[in-house]
Amino acid sequence: MKKFLILYICVFVSITQMYSQNIFNEFKERFNKEYIGPFNKDLTGIICSNILNTADNLGLFTVAPPSVGLNIKLNIVGKKISDDNIILNEAFKDVAVKIIPFAVVQIEKGLPLNLDIIARYSGYENFVLYGFGIKYKFLSLPPIVPVVNISAAGFYNILEAEDILKHTSQSVNLIISVDKIPVVRPYVLVGADTSELVVDKKVTTIEEIKNKLDFQLRYELGINFSFIPVFYFNLGYGYVYNTEEYIFNLVLKF
Repeated sequence: MKKFLILYICVFVSITQMYSQNIFNEFKERFNKEYIGPFNKDLTGIICSNILNTADNLGLFTVAPPSVGLNIKLNIVGKKISDDNIILNEAFKDVAVKIIPFAVVQIEKGLPLNLDIIARYSGYENFVLYGFGIKYKFLSLPPIVPVVNISAAGFYNILEAEDILKHTSQSVNLIISVDKIPVVRPYVLVGADTSELVVDKKVTTIEEIKNKLDFQLRYELGINFSFIPVFYFNLGYGYVYNTEEYIFNLVLKF
């Protein structure tokens, strides 16, 4: 447990390093065609990870407890850099823990029929990320007072780094969570991600180069902690394709 706490602290502290170094500038400066595949795989991993942390649906509106079915989240994930990712291993060679941190603002709104819609955004200097998704809760156990919920969700993300690259990714997710208990609510998730990275002509100086990532499996588990009705936070751990990840979320509920 102590090891995990230290790693979480390293992830959060290193967020400023990620934005000061800017991994997309590193990609441009160290570009080589043979490096694209591992870079695309790690980039897909951080974008598609840490999207869901509960299978329960928000609902359109509830009277007790009063809610308009809206969540606003700050999602933070730190993914270890793959051994074959030459670009990022060189960029982070002076960092003790080679982790790519990534932060996304996420807004979730409940709809009728057990549906939630989700919008995501991140951006800094020369890159911007937009993402959209929909989640459907298709099973609750037991049916009268549900404790365990099971949902499926799909997401589509677009990341653009100006004059460097464009990255599109898609993911499908299955999540199971224990929800109707106080304070602590655990969950497990299995996801499958695919993507395409297009390198801009200004980087290659010849023509656009594309790299496609076939579906890769991602596994996550975590615990949501809620001590007051309008706020909760989350700690999680995952295995993304071939590396570990560490998850942290702050959530306001309305």
